[in-house]
Formats: sequence, C-alpha cells, structure tokens
Amino acid sequence: MVDQLPIGLFKEGDFVIDVGCWDNIEPSLAMALKDVWVFAIDRYQRLKYFKEELRKAVIEGKIEESTTKKIQPMKADVNHLPFCDESIDWVIFYYSTSWLEQFGSQMLVIYREVKRVLAEDGGVVIVEPTIARAREQQALLKTQMRSARDGTIIIGRKVIEETLPFS
Repeated sequence: MVDQLPIGLFKEGDFVIDVGCWDNIEPSLAMALKDVWVFAIDRYQRLKYFKEELRKAVIEGKIEESTTKKIQPMKADVNHLPFCDESIDWVIFYYSTSWLEQFGSQMLVIYREVKRVLAEDGGVVIVEPTIARAREQQALLKTQMRSARDGTIIIGRKVIEETLPFS
C-alpha cells in the first residue's frame, strides 16, 4: 500500500514529518530509502514497537542499518510541533487524519502548525482511503495556507495520484 506514496516528490536531504505513524514503519522507510530525513511522529506512538520493526527490517535484509539512521521516531503532539518555523520540506499524513480527529485533534489547528513549520517551498501529502476524504482535508488545509506553499498532493483509494495546483 505504501506504493501510493509519491516518493518521486522527495529530494535527497529533504526533511519530512510522517504524522500519526503509530507503529507503521513503511512510509518512513520508503522515504529514508530516498535519502530523506524522516521525523516519524505520533502523540501515542509505541516507540518500542516502531524501533523493533526497524530492527526487524534490517535483520530481514529489507534495508541497511544506515537507512534507519535517517528515521527519527518521536513522541510528539502534532498540535504543537517541536520544530522551528519554516524548517520542514514535507509533511505527510498517511491514513492519519481520521485517527487524529478521533483522538480529539482539530485539523484546522494541526494545519496551522503545518503552515508554521513548512519551508517556503514545502508541501503536504495527504493519503486517505477515499478521494472524498482527501479532498475534505485538502479544503481544510487551504483555509490555513495563504502563501506560495498553498498546494497538496492527495491520494485516495479510487484515484492513484492527483496533483492540485499551487495557488
């Protein structure tokens, strides 16, 4: 399923936040394999399990140990991201927006934080089970993004990839 992530967007050395990863290492691994630095964050993250899955991937030969050094699992609150202003190239929501809402987060608050940490030419990727859910999130995100970085890539189960224009 991680093949839905538009890996070609990321450049070597980019800094990416994988929001709401829980213990799913696949999106972070896919990005780290492109020499991207990944902050895998979750408020309730099971760090022990996330790290065990990374070790298991090394043991099984799926990745080199050096790749795991590009992934920093962090217990962090997406409502108050622990990053400097305009310091992040991409923010990824990989099937996580509905979980964030179920655990009490307000997406408008989250997207305000995303705007704060994104670099001027940064972007957001929202991967959701349906295109309707992804479009709903894209509309909310647009209410917070009033600059040149006002663009998202949305991916739903019924649509492989759709790039929305930056406005």
